[in-house]
Amino acid sequence: MKQNGLFIAIEGMDGSGKTSQLERIKQYLTEQDVSFLSTREPGGIPVSEQIRNVILNVDNHMSGLTECLLYASARREHLIQKVIPAVQSGQLVICDRYVMSSLAYQGYGRELGKAVLDINRLAIQVDQREYWADVNIYINVRPEVGLKRIMAKTSDREINRLDLEAIDFHHRVYQGYTELSKQYADQFIMVNGEQTEEEVFEEIRQVIDRLIASQAGQASELE
Repeated sequence: MKQNGLFIAIEGMDGSGKTSQLERIKQYLTEQDVSFLSTREPGGIPVSEQIRNVILNVDNHMSGLTECLLYASARREHLIQKVIPAVQSGQLVICDRYVMSSLAYQGYGRELGKAVLDINRLAIQVDQREYWADVNIYINVRPEVGLKRIMAKTSDREINRLDLEAIDFHHRVYQGYTELSKQYADQFIMVNGEQTEEEVFEEIRQVIDRLIASQAGQASELE
């Protein structure tokens, strides 16, 4: 299965501003006449959206492993049904969260360790190939800053089950992202999320422009 498009995941702590930046990205790509698909995890397709509701519902209680397996299940179906077809058709796929979120939140936050990587490698394997994001744009925001934004309710974002975890959990997740950005340095591009919304987007825009230009150059070489 040949990958013709580009798969970008937007990563970050809760309250990092991913949703606002994704709206700006979509508007920019539309203005630039770029063929793209915007989606999210968990979710993006009906079955994965239903799993999302189970995971994030504040009334639900579950073990860390159950949470991890639910995320992986939603991820696999979303990948098969939506992401892979879009990438193979040559589209730019922008996804709100992907594998790195599970490695940070369940691997570090829930302290499940390597089991999360093993589970997700199985979930993203299709036709003997693992489908990782080409690039993870990580919006770097400290846990205290992100949670303050969420609790201030300055947007329509609904507070979910993970938002209500103790601060120690969020510190472990943040440490996880820090470690992952080193372990997967070739897949990570870090953006300072504590700037103004406009400044954050300008950094992201420059990254996306470079990625699109690089992809176009590779396509030209194959012609």
